[in-house]
Amino acid sequence: MHNISISLLLIIMPLFTGAQDYHFANSIQLPQLLNPAATGSGSVHRTQVATLYRGQWDNLVNQNSYQGASAFADIRFCLQNSKKSYYALGIGVQHDFSPLGYYYNSNGMLTAAYHQHLGDETFAAVGGSLGGLAMGIQPEKLKFDEQFQNGSFDPSNSNGENFLRDNIFQPDLSSGFVLYNNERGWSAGLAWRHLNKPVYSLLGDENRLGVGMVLYGTCSVWKTRVHAQSVQLRALYRRQSVTGSNSLQWQTMAGIFYQTGFTGRGGAKMTAGAYLRGGSLPGSAFTLNTLVPAVQMGNDQFTITVSYDADIARTRSRFAGGMEIVLQTSFGKTDRCVVCSGF
Repeated sequence: MHNISISLLLIIMPLFTGAQDYHFANSIQLPQLLNPAATGSGSVHRTQVATLYRGQWDNLVNQNSYQGASAFADIRFCLQNSKKSYYALGIGVQHDFSPLGYYYNSNGMLTAAYHQHLGDETFAAVGGSLGGLAMGIQPEKLKFDEQFQNGSFDPSNSNGENFLRDNIFQPDLSSGFVLYNNERGWSAGLAWRHLNKPVYSLLGDENRLGVGMVLYGTCSVWKTRVHAQSVQLRALYRRQSVTGSNSLQWQTMAGIFYQTGFTGRGGAKMTAGAYLRGGSLPGSAFTLNTLVPAVQMGNDQFTITVSYDADIARTRSRFAGGMEIVLQTSFGKTDRCVVCSGF
């Protein structure tokens, strides 16, 4: 049985003005961090753990640009009065930072999801997350234009900024829905992020994140039982905010992937393909800007995924691209409620 893993590879250069959601700026490969309804899915075994590292580089040697790391774990519980339906609990952390700007974002979350078996291996899942979002800077390590005189930097000069605080911590709520069939290889999901519109400002004002939306889907257009081969289409649309008048940027991704299995290798599989990504800011035209090749290898117990962002439309950014590495493992018993391939 095939499980179509949802590879959510997003990247926009972070904006430090307005209520910019850092999750929108960073790449997210772990579905559970994007949509809490995905908690507990995508694994043969009862428990799964995943870690992610992403770096954006001005070159491949000097890592002075925005970076991020994430980790997530969940556990699944089959319902006693149902052969297939189950619920799952998860915990996740994410930390993004800029080494040059001493700017950081962190998020911790608890997630929960209920998966109802609808028959014919089709499931509907609803879920939610409760977390805390932290953001901050170290002003004493930043250099502002006002601190330069005659081309020389003097840290004793006033930077002209009036930061009320150096960091903030806000509660953060999200929810989501997923409809999927692993055997037939299709899924569709919708998530709403920042339902409570947390404050996102160090200046003491009420600048808030808007309620964001994520819509995505996958399907298999060709499958064979021989070597577990399939061709998969994946698409995603993400809007930074559907409320308010700021942070209305959006992006979309579409990709095609080929998956094949290897006989005599412990159920090993390889999935390879690429996404095209584009997006727009308010008042700007849509632009295709990035090709994202990705490859995933492993089996039901362990997988590794590597992707790279290749800029195909040089924008204001001087960055050459970004590499992302995801490690996933699952363990424990094979539950009766979901028995499917790990990816």
